[in-house]
Amino acid sequence: MRLFKIMSALVLIASLLLAIQATLGKRKTDYDDELNKIQSDITNAKNDANSPPNEAAAKLSYLLYLQASLTGSVEHIRLAKAKIERTLQTFSSSEELYLAEANINLKLHQLHDANEVLNKLPDLSDNTKALALKADIAMQEGNYAEAKSSYEANLLRRRSWDNIARLAYLKSIFGDIANAEALYVQAEDEISAKEMRSYAWVELQRGFLDFNHGRYEAAMAHYRQAEKAYSGYWLVHEYLAECLGAERRYQEAVSLFENVLERSPRPEVQQALGDLYIFMGKPEMAKAWHDRALATYLDSAQRGEVLYFHHLASFYADVRENGEEAIKWAGKDLGIRQNFAAHDAMAWALYRAGRFDESLAEAKVALATGASDARLLFHAAMIHLAVGLADEGRQLLSRAGQVNPRYDAFHVHR
Repeated sequence: MRLFKIMSALVLIASLLLAIQATLGKRKTDYDDELNKIQSDITNAKNDANSPPNEAAAKLSYLLYLQASLTGSVEHIRLAKAKIERTLQTFSSSEELYLAEANINLKLHQLHDANEVLNKLPDLSDNTKALALKADIAMQEGNYAEAKSSYEANLLRRRSWDNIARLAYLKSIFGDIANAEALYVQAEDEISAKEMRSYAWVELQRGFLDFNHGRYEAAMAHYRQAEKAYSGYWLVHEYLAECLGAERRYQEAVSLFENVLERSPRPEVQQALGDLYIFMGKPEMAKAWHDRALATYLDSAQRGEVLYFHHLASFYADVRENGEEAIKWAGKDLGIRQNFAAHDAMAWALYRAGRFDESLAEAKVALATGASDARLLFHAAMIHLAVGLADEGRQLLSRAGQVNPRYDAFHVHR
């Protein structure tokens, strides 16, 4: 009888623990809380009949921008962009909205439009936020020396976490890992307790720095810290899933990618899940995800958008292995920006098409930027080997391994 009572008590305790876990599982995350607050504010702004029309329009425009920035949804970005443009055409200028529009154009890779918006700002030379965006545009265009000097000069004007992080990212591209890490630490020191999403973002960059150099355990530690700082953020889960895939923890990675897609159904994540299934040796599972991603990429291009040109180039080069189609999209991307990634994409597309001499010329342009990127070096190695430059090819493979000993592991195309 006593044993029965003990067993019953244990069952009751177990049931209570399960109930607690279920309750905790339904608890809102930091991401949910922030998104719900923004969406509630959007509803209130739409129903606001007391504020002057210009103030109401500006407030709603900016709230839509905040929503788009948080969700990463292209639909939300389109909605915010359209509303901001209408507001700026109808009412007096607003520095906040001009900066928001420039940010959106930058996300959409509409670099010329972003520059044009920033040039409308009065006293541009004294506006540190606008100057930071100007430097971001220079980075995208491949004007790295200009970006570096602008970041450094702007940092002297305004020492903020985001300006420090920008310089850290530039240094990471060119292999200055120690200084990049030190700058990211400094950036975190500038973040207040109220800016935990910003802190999580910097932790992601620190983790990705480790990931890109094959240090998966260190990367995971930063990603977990980001999740603690700001729970439920799809971007954190996306990076976690990538690292899990690289570690061959495939089922965990699949589950996490599916979770990301429920919150932020973006085509690049659909492609990532398809790529993961290829790594798992399940091409039949990969096809549906790849088809979805491609359909969205092409739909965006048909709308006149340019943000997925780079993804289309890599998709046709690595997923479909259609060199000529990859060349088409790489050429469109190069028409917008001439950074190392765009030249690398063209070099790899030409390689896939068997046009090795042209591929070598593009690879040399990408290498001449000085970027220290394992996949760039691997692509360049394969291209050099294809044209018979065996010694150079082996040296480039060695350099790729020095940058990242695990460069051939699973990764997300970005």
